[in-house]
Amino acid sequence: MFLPAFSSLAEPVLRVRYIDASDMKHNPNNDYFGQLLKLALDKTAADYGPYELSPLDIDISQRRHFLEIGKGRVDVFWTMTTDAREQQARPVRVPLMKGVYGLRLLALNRADAGLLESVKGDEDLRGIRFIQGRDWPDTQVLRLNRLRVETDIAEDDLYGFLARHRGLAFPRAITEIFAETDSRAAGVVADEHVLLRYPAAMYFFVAKDNEVLATRLEAGLRRAMGDGSFDALFYQFPAHRDAISRANLGARILIELDNPLLPASVDKAEIRRQQDQILGHQYP
Repeated sequence: MFLPAFSSLAEPVLRVRYIDASDMKHNPNNDYFGQLLKLALDKTAADYGPYELSPLDIDISQRRHFLEIGKGRVDVFWTMTTDAREQQARPVRVPLMKGVYGLRLLALNRADAGLLESVKGDEDLRGIRFIQGRDWPDTQVLRLNRLRVETDIAEDDLYGFLARHRGLAFPRAITEIFAETDSRAAGVVADEHVLLRYPAAMYFFVAKDNEVLATRLEAGLRRAMGDGSFDALFYQFPAHRDAISRANLGARILIELDNPLLPASVDKAEIRRQQDQILGHQYP
């Protein structure tokens, strides 16, 4: 007996749910991760079958992401890796951002635009109060480098707090800061003088038991790296292109920091090589 084409033997569709809060956070960067997710899944469709991406337009904390992954309500998210985070969820150990999240510019109160003009090294940053989210990995990175960090501020009010108070600095990745400060032009500005650098790897994370999705994403990302489509997406993504062009990285004081939280599995030399690539990149 022949079965019709629409029978249950058709390949199941993999549904992949992830948080996309680009509009809510006034930041288009999440769209890059959605496109990269799609690229990795496209590269493996012949091996693993069809898929459906389901972005969820809500804004939740990084800690909440891990809880939602564990409960099975979200399938994948992206964040900086640490040993602690790799115990909570399964990392896909392919860096997504070429170490950019360890290349930080500083958002300031607009009245403090010249605050960092005389900074020459990390010692000159000791008197600055940095503000960060309580559960962000870079909060501990800054503290472990003997910088003063305040976290008693709601994450959705960090820029508002910065606009209301002077003498503060809010470190943001070079691909984040301009989109964020531009959308809040009334009270904040991106510093033009300093660049913080430390090794950092941004990974996709999935549930601990989701080996199929983890394996598929790693295979897809590595194929994209091998055929050049990863770099094409990264450098031509409009927000990246605009941010790297505007950052004027070669003219800044580069301050090197350590990242003791980086897992031993991360190749620090490779992250540094990728960061050097960013620092030396020239758009036509």
